[in-house]
Amino acid sequence: MSSPETRPFPLGRLRRPPGRLGVFAPWPLVGVAVLLVVLIIFTPELFTRGPGILTQAELVVDKLPANNSIHFYVWALGETIRYDTIDIGVASQFNWTGGTAVDFGALNWTEWHNGTDALSVMFNSSANPVALNISAYYLSPSGTAWYVGVVAFYVTAATPTSGESLYSATDTSGVAVTSPLTVSNDTLPAAILLHNAGGGSP
Repeated sequence: MSSPETRPFPLGRLRRPPGRLGVFAPWPLVGVAVLLVVLIIFTPELFTRGPGILTQAELVVDKLPANNSIHFYVWALGETIRYDTIDIGVASQFNWTGGTAVDFGALNWTEWHNGTDALSVMFNSSANPVALNISAYYLSPSGTAWYVGVVAFYVTAATPTSGESLYSATDTSGVAVTSPLTVSNDTLPAAILLHNAGGGSP
């Protein structure tokens, strides 16, 4: 029979009894509560009212090599955002070959593509160069947002030593374009974020 000095203690006796605070606030629950407080404080989007990043409109440009048409798509980053209106003016028959500045003030918007209560507006153009004047207006009970951009495009003719290049230019503050882009599956389609002009109406 084991002596009292060598008798092993049951495992339960080796555990420290919980302190007074531990009885009322177990540490796992305290950790969860602290995490929730941190998320609420450092995630202001939880309290943001009105349109968010999902309403952000973008222009997607696509072209296949040896194809005369450029494909344009205007939609939102959020796939299910319905705009109150999407208006796209198209200008062509102006002199620009990608290497100089575009006189945007002299462009004539002679063709229009419009959508009302639309998820997107899509069309093709064989004009070269071609310029777009885009306005996408979002309206909901939680707020409004207006996205705009004026962008011009020009495609160089393919040569035996190099393929086509897509040049682009804009005079809209807040809109960034990369020019030129090689017309290939590696670089196109390309997305251009439109400028958030605030909550006013177009």
